[in-house]
Amino acid sequence: MDLSYFAMRAHLLVREKELTVSFKLEELEDVWFCTKRNVKRKLHQLVEQEKCAYIPGKGRGNASTLIFNQPFREEIRTFARWCMEQQKPEELIQLLQLPIPKAWVTNVSKDIRTLFGIQATNQHKDILRTIISRDLSTLDPVHSSITFENHMIKQLGDSLVNYDQKTDKIIPHLAHHWRVNDTFDEWTFYLRKGVRFHHQGLMTSEDVAYTLRRFTKSSPYYWKVKDIKEMECISPHIIRFSLQESNPFFLRYLSSSNLSILPKDVPFDDTQWIGTGAFQLKERNKKRIVLEAFDSYFFERPFLDRVEFWKIPSETAQTVSYNIQTGEDIQEGIHKREVEVGFRFLAFNFNKQTIVHHPAFRKAIYHLMDVRQVQKELGREEVLEASSFFPWKSKPRQRDTHKIDGLLKESGYQGQTLKLYSLDYPNAKEEAIWLQKHAAQFGINISAHHFNLQDFYQFSFDNEADLLLMGEVSTLDYHLSFLGAFYNDVLIFRRFFRNDQVANIDQHLERFKKEEDKLKREEIMEQIEAYIKKENLILFLQHPIKNRIFHPMIQSIHLESYGQVDFKRLWIV
Repeated sequence: MDLSYFAMRAHLLVREKELTVSFKLEELEDVWFCTKRNVKRKLHQLVEQEKCAYIPGKGRGNASTLIFNQPFREEIRTFARWCMEQQKPEELIQLLQLPIPKAWVTNVSKDIRTLFGIQATNQHKDILRTIISRDLSTLDPVHSSITFENHMIKQLGDSLVNYDQKTDKIIPHLAHHWRVNDTFDEWTFYLRKGVRFHHQGLMTSEDVAYTLRRFTKSSPYYWKVKDIKEMECISPHIIRFSLQESNPFFLRYLSSSNLSILPKDVPFDDTQWIGTGAFQLKERNKKRIVLEAFDSYFFERPFLDRVEFWKIPSETAQTVSYNIQTGEDIQEGIHKREVEVGFRFLAFNFNKQTIVHHPAFRKAIYHLMDVRQVQKELGREEVLEASSFFPWKSKPRQRDTHKIDGLLKESGYQGQTLKLYSLDYPNAKEEAIWLQKHAAQFGINISAHHFNLQDFYQFSFDNEADLLLMGEVSTLDYHLSFLGAFYNDVLIFRRFFRNDQVANIDQHLERFKKEEDKLKREEIMEQIEAYIKKENLILFLQHPIKNRIFHPMIQSIHLESYGQVDFKRLWIV
């Protein structure tokens, strides 16, 4: 199957009428990345294959004509079926990259799904194929601050200890035991013996020390290691950390997936990730990412033998993933509907001298940004309104648009244009346009702009954005995530807040990380949230609700940090 034919038809589709279309040879030079001579050769080949009739233009510069033998939509369906029969996901995904109508893909989505989800091979291997809709950013634990990337790191690597959500306690993992002195400034860890990395090297205390030394001031996670005064490798399986000051919360730091232990004898390469994890990275390119079960894993080997992530455009992705959102034609499967432990928010950039510094202006935007109205007008299902980091603490808040004009007058707003940035995802773009449109009704001028994850990491919009639509998602350790949300230099709170605002929050956090009592930490968190809401430093919007349908053969579905599926525990009947 020659995908260049489909690329040509997709390009000419908007002009095609009754299977006929006029074109110039120069167009196909760009579509096919070849010379005019090769364009003519390929066209004659398509005629020989009875795909179309080709009528060259008469005279120099005149348009040529193609008359196709089959409707493009039918050819798409035929090719999709061929991909299924031949087990050719790569060709199908290349097809889905083309600018073809979304409805065409939806109509064949039932068939496409058979190529994804659960696959049983002749070698008695269980394979799960799923999708991603974007290129991954970094998988380096030192820098990764994106939820899906951190989830991948958790599949590939292991930390010294793990957090158990059921008991709210830290449990052994790579370290089978630990001791701490009475002042919580000296921690000794005893490592398991025989733990192998993916390259079959044995883990020792030197690898642990190497891993933590990788975190320098340039890392957003430097705060987790900066209090370490000394690391002492007492033996190959004993390591001692001496801290500059008491920190009862230090043990929780070490449970983070970003502190997954790496081998000291191999330079880190996030395209050839080497860790101790249950899965090892077998392939990573623009088309797909492949994880394979690590047979020498020190803990329980995964039941799945292989997990494949295929890249598909975001507008198509919802129709072909094992965790698709509720669709029109799903008739069976395991339904899971859960409120995400995370929230969407609108942030103000306090590091620019604009009207957002005035409390009355921020309050006006608060009354304008009615979450329930946004969802209703955008035709979305109802969401849980957020007034906290955590959904179980959130309560509806009253908004009154009648107060907006008075607040704008009080703030001294003179109609200056504010730049609103949002991620280049469809839902985020819709929300930005909604805010722009409704703000204009009150004389607030907003220009909408978008950014991608590379922009996010490079701080490329920080000097431009006045407002920002963003989201934050928690790990299973809610207290550690809360701390990290404010300590991580890459995340928006520390980037957009003024120094005095950060200092106010940091005072609370210093007490927080030294507090051993869970309920007292909760009180400190509430004090921080109360300060944020009183000053409208950010505007809480909603807690997203995820609707997912899993193949009925998939068993032991557990959602872990960031609301992602734990591939280590999945199995197939």
